[in-house]
Amino acid sequence: MRKFAFTIFAAMSLLSCTDYLDIKPYGKTIPQTADEFSSLLHTHLNEIDMGEEVIVGNINSVMDLECYADNLESILTQYPAGAFIPLYIGSHLSNKQNLYEDLYEVIRDCNLVIGYIEERDSQLGRDVLGTAYAMRGVCYYNLLRDFCEPYDGSVEGKLGVPLVTEFDMEAKPIRSSFSEVVGRVDEDLRTAISYDIQDPVFRFNSDVAKGYLARLHFWAGNYSQAASYASELLQKYPLLGGEAYRTMMESEMEKTGNMIFKSYVIGDSSHQLGYNGYKTYIQARPFSRKFIELFAGEEDTDIRYSLSVGQDRVNNKCAFACLRSAELQLILMESYYHLGREQEALTALNDLRRNRITGVTDYATVADLPPVDEDDIIKVDAKGNPLTPLIYAILCERRKELYLEGDRWYELKRNGRPEMWTAYQGRKYTTYSYMYTFPISIRDLVLVDGLIQNPGYENVE
Repeated sequence: MRKFAFTIFAAMSLLSCTDYLDIKPYGKTIPQTADEFSSLLHTHLNEIDMGEEVIVGNINSVMDLECYADNLESILTQYPAGAFIPLYIGSHLSNKQNLYEDLYEVIRDCNLVIGYIEERDSQLGRDVLGTAYAMRGVCYYNLLRDFCEPYDGSVEGKLGVPLVTEFDMEAKPIRSSFSEVVGRVDEDLRTAISYDIQDPVFRFNSDVAKGYLARLHFWAGNYSQAASYASELLQKYPLLGGEAYRTMMESEMEKTGNMIFKSYVIGDSSHQLGYNGYKTYIQARPFSRKFIELFAGEEDTDIRYSLSVGQDRVNNKCAFACLRSAELQLILMESYYHLGREQEALTALNDLRRNRITGVTDYATVADLPPVDEDDIIKVDAKGNPLTPLIYAILCERRKELYLEGDRWYELKRNGRPEMWTAYQGRKYTTYSYMYTFPISIRDLVLVDGLIQNPGYENVE
């Protein structure tokens, strides 16, 4: 296997996993009241509203993910504006170790709340505890998706990440299994739901937790559970179409329509300026031909085309880090497909298309579906099986619907991890299959005996 060499400055004296789980920083004391504990979480909640890259993501992280994937044509990047966006994932792999550590810092704060808060029966105490469990679950979900190899029809033998659920400054945890991490996230999110968060300021209410449960089980190949959570939420947040959909998708910083959760909702002048700057940078990279071809014959009738594609084949869409019902509809239809419930999957597919494409004709049976594009970069589904017309149609709708929402990179990872390349100044830059799974922090590898690095990065120094 070819190795990707990136520069890491690490030493034994630097912080490790055990350092950023420390509960007794100098000059600080453990909170006492529910209000004091809530301040730990409000720091993170405020960062989500202002646009952070760790827990939920923001316009910057979403655009980076889009640039790693294949919806935009990196080889056609225009400079100098294009210098502000990544050429490909290889230019950001080293920085992903910071993301690993940042996620564990949030987990540390959540563990502090869960382990030490005494006021557990008041509504404030319940809101704080529920939020801590939900945020911890979301962080472990993010770690699973970014730093573990994906479900590919089996989770047998797959590594998870170190699980830390209480404070122990002497602990040096090694990696749990993939299934153990899934179980941890599932339990945390269901516990959060049991606390029934009431105050909207805490954001991670039961609907948000159920949405992440749908995401979790979809990612882990537990399709029955994924379909159940998605179906439940779709009853409360039905699909939007027409002008209601357009209004939602054109709202840059407002949580509106059937969005269940959204980050980056504080729109002061400095944030608006930053948002406009990132939107300008992404326009330096035109759409790929394959993305444009998804709309062939429906450019004038599919509302997503005008929302996404501007003049000169450049981006016209607002970037979102959010959870909305269309994603749940896509989870539902693909879960049905993998469960062998093809007619229900087809019905869900038709429902989405009717809300997006004016005058569209339903696919009456799977025999009516267009054939698989044999030149598509994705060759197999999430179970490693060859694509059928139905799963290919589902993946194409997902690609159109969730463009610039941080999804396509994970779709490539989930469906075979295809290799791709780009060129710049006479050099070829390849995204190898192992790069879809980011490197574990080398600082932890140095300090924790038995901690295993991800494949492809074993010889990094």
